Amino acid sequence: HVRNLARRGLTALIAPGAQFYGLMLEGASLQGSNLAGADLRSARLAGADLRGVNFSGALLNHANLRDAHLGPLMINGARLLPARLDNAQLRYADLRGADLRRARLSGCDLSYANMDDVDMRDTETEGADFSGAKLPMRFADHLATSA
Repeated sequence: HVRNLARRGLTALIAPGAQFYGLMLEGASLQGSNLAGADLRSARLAGADLRGVNFSGALLNHANLRDAHLGPLMINGARLLPARLDNAQLRYADLRGADLRRARLSGCDLSYANMDDVDMRDTETEGADFSGAKLPMRFADHLATSA
């Protein structure tokens, strides 16, 4: 079993529903890949280039996406709890319906992201940029009162 694909060029990988549990993908290039419904729980994706990746319905529980370049991408309905997305670039990302409970978004660039119906309960957002993002009403109200 291959467990380490760090810094590999995996651009346009077509692997919907694939099992990547705990896989090391630090710094890997997965641009334009289809990972819809894939199991990426506990995957190490820190610093990975994930622009344009389709993560719809993917399992990303406990995934480490620190410093990953993610936007634009699709994560509709993906489960990210409690993912580490510190300093990740999520500009223009489509996060509709994603479960981000307890995720770490500190320093994240979420500008212009579509976050409609995202569950952000207990999410760390210190220093995150939500400029122009479409936010869930409850979270938008929270940001307005804490500013």
